[in-house]
Amino acid sequence: MGHAGHAHSAEGKDAKGASSQRGPRLLIALALNLGITVAEVVGGLISGSLTLLADAAHNFSDAGSVLVSYIAWRISLRAVDRRRTFGYARAETVGAVINLTTLLVIGLYLLYEAASRLIRPQEIAGKTMLMVGVIALVEDLAAAWVLRKETGSLNVKSTYLHMIADALTTVGVILGALVIMFWGSGVYWVDPVITAAISVYIFVHGYHEIKRAIAILIDSAPPDFDYDGLVAEIKQMPSVDDIHHLHVWQRREGATALEAHIAVSEMDLERVTSLKAQMKDRLRERFAVEHSTLEFELTSAIQHGRNLLAKDEGH
Repeated sequence: MGHAGHAHSAEGKDAKGASSQRGPRLLIALALNLGITVAEVVGGLISGSLTLLADAAHNFSDAGSVLVSYIAWRISLRAVDRRRTFGYARAETVGAVINLTTLLVIGLYLLYEAASRLIRPQEIAGKTMLMVGVIALVEDLAAAWVLRKETGSLNVKSTYLHMIADALTTVGVILGALVIMFWGSGVYWVDPVITAAISVYIFVHGYHEIKRAIAILIDSAPPDFDYDGLVAEIKQMPSVDDIHHLHVWQRREGATALEAHIAVSEMDLERVTSLKAQMKDRLRERFAVEHSTLEFELTSAIQHGRNLLAKDEGH
């Protein structure tokens, strides 16, 4: 159907037109996330704060997400080749499934640890917890600031949103430290409770994200795609009698593809070419279909084939 030689070669061109600063900015965000992780692990072990260790685990997972974004950006610079005629767009999605699976496991483990701490409370150094939390918050906001100009890329935007979410989580760490500092030994339960809240957030967030990633890998249509509306729209176009063999899927997040057979009345090649161009424009503008492959068939030929098939079955 002309997939490889037509639309998919455009991906390499699009990638080459990407910001030359995207890679360096992702590397800076990666370094900041790893710095946050190390600081929070050390601070968590010294202070005894499970909340800091929970946030460290979250940040380490986010560092993995940043790394996947960077690798995906690098891979996207490769041109389509004969073996990978659809290009390399889904490399990021595969990496996302790996990262998100790890994130779900971390969320469950931290929930278990929080329950254990509620049963067997431990003393926590609130000042150390507060100091490390403030440092982590500054680094979280710095990482988000570095990526702010690259949010036109869906790949980087997801990482940017992770940084913002991390900053909000770190605010929870700081609040927990302040409660422990001002109310003393009687409120050490605050630390595991905040840890449990972070764990639930990680699990819920990871669950929804992994569903989206898997949907792309199994060629699902976008969740908000108006299938019936598209069929009605196409059938209303001049000379169109029917649309069948319709398939809609996501080549990657934010990139919808479509293939379909269009049954039309008798017309010459020039009119078919014009109708196809109009149809592709309408699919792109009204339904955000980035790439479409349309095969036109004469309604009379389809009906003739059905008649022959019915005749053969009758014998």
